[in-house]
Amino acid sequence: MNSPILDTFKDAKYVLLGVVIMVGYGIVLLFFDQFLFFAPYFAFYDPASAYANLLLDLLLTFLTATVLTVSIRQISLQRKGGKGSKTGMLGIIAALLAGACPCYYLIPLLAVAGTIGGALGAVGIFLNAFQIPIKMGATLILVVATYKLNKSGACKISPPSQRALQKQGLKPK
Repeated sequence: MNSPILDTFKDAKYVLLGVVIMVGYGIVLLFFDQFLFFAPYFAFYDPASAYANLLLDLLLTFLTATVLTVSIRQISLQRKGGKGSKTGMLGIIAALLAGACPCYYLIPLLAVAGTIGGALGAVGIFLNAFQIPIKMGATLILVVATYKLNKSGACKISPPSQRALQKQGLKPK
């Protein structure tokens, strides 16, 4: 039995998409968690007290890229197959929300922070204090989403050209 996740990453365009998502999301996550600095020069700083946070950031980055890439492939295959794409959209939404749990990751909340002030600041301090458990929960959500994507048969839909070959009794590549 083939894995939809492994099948996704056999295609070079999805590998490239996954790498782009991983690098982009990783840079944002490491910058907001103050592991990565761009000014006055590019620097990476990893204090010994923050190893758990760094490992969770890297795990979230990898899992988010995997879930998003497989979900995007799933949506494209479902559209080619003529089916709806609710499952793939749920995977994308779960990946985005799971990685964005602490409030300072959400840019709209940062804009609202200027108007709401102290209340949102208190929520931010609370969420920052519980950053590790929140990230562990987000990791669990992404692991479940990865498992569900791997068990779903939606990524096994063959494109129309392969279905035509199957109808003619020929074996697709």
